[in-house]
Amino acid sequence: MEKYISKKEKASYGFAAVGSYMVAGITQSYLMYFFTDILIIPSSFVMMLMIVARIWDAVNDPIMGVIVDRTNTKYGKMRPYVLAGSFLMLATTVVLFMPLTGAPKTFKMIFAAVSYIIFGMAYTLTDVPAMGLMSVATPNSDERASLLSFYVTVGSVGSLLPVGLLTVFQSFIPEKYVYFAMSIFVGIITSSAYLALFKNSKERFSTHTEKIAVRDMIKAACKNKPMMMALLMSMAASPRYLIMPAALYIATYVINIPGLNSGTVLLLLYLIVGSGMFAGILLTPIAYKKLGYKTTCIIAALTGGVSLTAAFFLGKMNIYFALPFMTIGGIALGSYNVLPYPMVGDSLDYLEWKTGERMEGVCFSLNSFVTKFNNAVGFIGLSAALTLFGFVEPSAAGVPSVQSASTVTGLFSLVTVIPGLGFLLSLIPICFYNFSGREKETILSELAVKRKVIRNEI
Repeated sequence: MEKYISKKEKASYGFAAVGSYMVAGITQSYLMYFFTDILIIPSSFVMMLMIVARIWDAVNDPIMGVIVDRTNTKYGKMRPYVLAGSFLMLATTVVLFMPLTGAPKTFKMIFAAVSYIIFGMAYTLTDVPAMGLMSVATPNSDERASLLSFYVTVGSVGSLLPVGLLTVFQSFIPEKYVYFAMSIFVGIITSSAYLALFKNSKERFSTHTEKIAVRDMIKAACKNKPMMMALLMSMAASPRYLIMPAALYIATYVINIPGLNSGTVLLLLYLIVGSGMFAGILLTPIAYKKLGYKTTCIIAALTGGVSLTAAFFLGKMNIYFALPFMTIGGIALGSYNVLPYPMVGDSLDYLEWKTGERMEGVCFSLNSFVTKFNNAVGFIGLSAALTLFGFVEPSAAGVPSVQSASTVTGLFSLVTVIPGLGFLLSLIPICFYNFSGREKETILSELAVKRKVIRNEI
């Protein structure tokens, strides 16, 4: 099949992926710690904030998808939002990590809530059309799946960069200002990346949906069964999102290596898990091209479930026994980082076959919501766990308090057995995923004929 995407355009998608994932990385990895240990905001308040934010996302994300699908400009229906989002992401990321440590407690809580909600809205405004762009960049399904995999692969590397940044910034910046400095650095990169994507991307294959009624958009998207199963799979395995925000607590309170600060221990921990994750990211596209999405998902779920559960029980005997199994569990993390995106992208072909419309904005807005939902499970789960496990909050910014043995064990479960059980739970929706094998081939063949009829080619 003909290929449409140039090397320059593909590189722009990769740059945008790095920026997007870096922003997600610093919020997922450090925001909870920043709120509880730097601003010293109660974890119970943070938990409520995350719940409220996700309720709002359940409304806001589909609205953004509808807005995208009802847009028609000379720049396309997605690229204008990428342009606007490039500036909004810089501003909201920097504001989110403002080190207002000397402000009254109530003011800090209000500021944290408002800045986080606005940040989430800015991320939605940018991420939904940026992901949707890939679905309209080419009519070649193989090229589209390759681009989505490339985006996630490069982006996943970007999500790990803040870990190295933390170690570097901690070496010459006081703890109070480290996360603020990182937010400025990451914000500038992200803004530049989205500007490059706006300049170099093209919408070659978008459908004209601006006149379709909103209720019909939602009804059509709900008929996309493969997408729904892919998203439910990701949501069932959402406890895996505990690992990133809990890792800094593990490095601070669970794994103590003499002579190394928490940032260095965190970097080592990320290298241990990240090596497996990166292997999973690289191997997954190869696996689903040969085995299909369904089989690849089953293998990944079993790998993550068994290895992370084993890591917990071995770690109770000796923390170092758990590390190899955490590396193996990282393979499943990498796979689940990759799989939902090409699965949702491919599902648009199923939706077009089923309804005649693709609904890129609505479908990718649901994917964006699921990503935020998964992040919320990480934050809310961590907040609830800190309360449940009796976590003792610091009395001064950046000064860790002594924790009990049961608290330490509870914190360790957040990066091992609990994510492991989530992987096993995700096997349920995987069993109902049917857009694969001969059925997929038949649908794509019928869709190709329908497209030719519409274009009066036969």
